[in-house]
Amino acid sequence: MAEDTRERILTSCAAVIARSGLAKFRMIDVARDAEVSIGLLAYHFGDRDGLLQSALDEVTASATRRAASVSEAHTPAGQLAALLCSEFGDEPGIRAGSTAWNELRAAAVFDTERAGAVARSTGHWQRQVETLIAAADPEREAAAVAAAALALTALVEGLSGRWLTGQVTAAEAQSAVRGALTSLELAPTTA
Repeated sequence: MAEDTRERILTSCAAVIARSGLAKFRMIDVARDAEVSIGLLAYHFGDRDGLLQSALDEVTASATRRAASVSEAHTPAGQLAALLCSEFGDEPGIRAGSTAWNELRAAAVFDTERAGAVARSTGHWQRQVETLIAAADPEREAAAVAAAALALTALVEGLSGRWLTGQVTAAEAQSAVRGALTSLELAPTTA
């Protein structure tokens, strides 16, 4: 499958979840939105769970791509700030991805299979954050790196819910993340 078709399918998957929620999620709606056959979805993603896992992974990957395009991302601390702040924004794809992530995370509370998928994606993201923290502060002990990564990713997850429900703006969420980075002495320096 061409990469642009795969990305279109996964973008459509997030959009369908964002519009209807996971309870009303149907693969046929994703196929229609992506303008592909339902057979193509089944062939490449297997079943509903395979498609949802791929959609979770794509939300994380798209945040990484967005962060890489930020001008401050030329140092590990800048990359960390860009990655965490890329979770909030006015672009429709960011909102749809965040909504899908939150919807799948909420469903994981009651569904052990879904919990495994969410834990896998969260673990990947948290390890990515740990790597950036360790690179930004090589003197920080491994346990402190892991604790900071857990705190920062949990902060972003909590702020995401508040942002999606209109309790904070994207700019306020990003400011809170930057404040936490400063408190942890991980804020990027301006050069």
